[in-house]
Amino acid sequence: MKNILIIADGILAKNFLERLFNSKNNALHNYTVITYNEETIPSWDVNFENFIFYNFDPTSLGKLKLHLKSEFEQAMVIMQNEFDIKCVCENLRQIYPNLDMDVLDLWGMGRYFSGDNHISIIDARKILSSRFMDFLPDVPVIADNIGMGVGEIMEVQVPNGSSYAYRHVGNIRKKRWKIAMIYRKGSYTIATADDLIMPNDTLLIVGEPRILESVFRAIKKEPGQFPNPFGNNIYLELDMKFMSKNEIDLLIDDTIELHNRLNNKKLFIKVINPTLCSNFSRIKELKSNKIFIDIDYFSTKISINKSKMNELDIGLVITNSKVFNHYKRGFEALKVPILKIGKNGFKILKKGVILGDKTDAESNSSVIMDCCKQLDFSIDFYHFDTKIDNDSKKVIEHFKSLSKIFNKKVNIINDDINPLLKLRNTDDILQFLSFSNKILDNKFGAIFSKDINRLYYILDDNYQLFIPQNDKI
Repeated sequence: MKNILIIADGILAKNFLERLFNSKNNALHNYTVITYNEETIPSWDVNFENFIFYNFDPTSLGKLKLHLKSEFEQAMVIMQNEFDIKCVCENLRQIYPNLDMDVLDLWGMGRYFSGDNHISIIDARKILSSRFMDFLPDVPVIADNIGMGVGEIMEVQVPNGSSYAYRHVGNIRKKRWKIAMIYRKGSYTIATADDLIMPNDTLLIVGEPRILESVFRAIKKEPGQFPNPFGNNIYLELDMKFMSKNEIDLLIDDTIELHNRLNNKKLFIKVINPTLCSNFSRIKELKSNKIFIDIDYFSTKISINKSKMNELDIGLVITNSKVFNHYKRGFEALKVPILKIGKNGFKILKKGVILGDKTDAESNSSVIMDCCKQLDFSIDFYHFDTKIDNDSKKVIEHFKSLSKIFNKKVNIINDDINPLLKLRNTDDILQFLSFSNKILDNKFGAIFSKDINRLYYILDDNYQLFIPQNDKI
């Protein structure tokens, strides 16, 4: 997450803050907002964890130094007085010599800041006049107003470290949206399935506005955020009647371990069929400001409710093999990653293993790399093919490129021996799988299959992370 400074004053600044508070993207970064007084802050209550508010005169260098102790990646100055803007920018430049600033200009201040390469001038007069030009007859409209003008056409730059970098267009799931063009180094190309997206490319994407907002967030997402973008929190449900004492202990141990190592915000633990025992006492003692305990004395079966998962912003559900196999259709409907724990404890795991087909491997790669980066796992990609075709080469190239982004080496293992036979007696791996309809097949129907995902149960005693086939992005 980036730290962003906003210095705001006036009705235009207030309107900007209203839009920021209502934006679905406002949770991606930390914001420090400085205003002269509380009148500039929108009237409704704002209780975002990533917002800090100060009320003082920002033209005072001493007061700015007193309050600004953090480092910022960007500053936005939106004020209604030209002299105040000049003073604020001079003060910020003294405190942060290389800080990038975006400054609202209503007076033509471009010449005043011409010598500062770290200041971008937002000329409100040019923007408004350009918008008014769109209403004149026979004058071409600018790109952001083509079509219905409701956001169905979007331009987005792919940053370094994006999960979309080094991916082929054809291996990105696209439902109700498309990549139309790719702009690179002053030229453009019409996107085809074989095109490889590179860092700093600009993509022209078209589709449903709501879907494009999700795509934008996915492209801009920085590494090290898992379980985001599926959600920000972890969920564990314990059935003290259906599970043994040892099973509950292992689930709690592994969940706490992941809660401490992943970049999630909160952990929700729900208990049904509670019984008075050492497990129950231990669970209640876990309660903290980041661990929430819900003891349900009325439910008798594990509840898998998608709307409840959305309400709690769940991005990862943890369970064991017995519960997973009993409720796997319900788990699949959640469309969030499901971690099925093994039998020997999460702390002994050393590597992540990818055994899926070529398409699954590339489409899930950013989640796999992100997860293994946070857990400090090595990664083995078993290429189970008798020959390496063109598609295989693309996947291998893709993982090698991603390894540079995440600074995590991927071991490509080419073998004509079924890796399931090799790994069956290995207990220190986390297997990554696509949570598709193949997982829902029963063992009798899958036993004759050569599909790695359908044969997931062969490694049932190991740790397995089932990644949903999310059609939205």
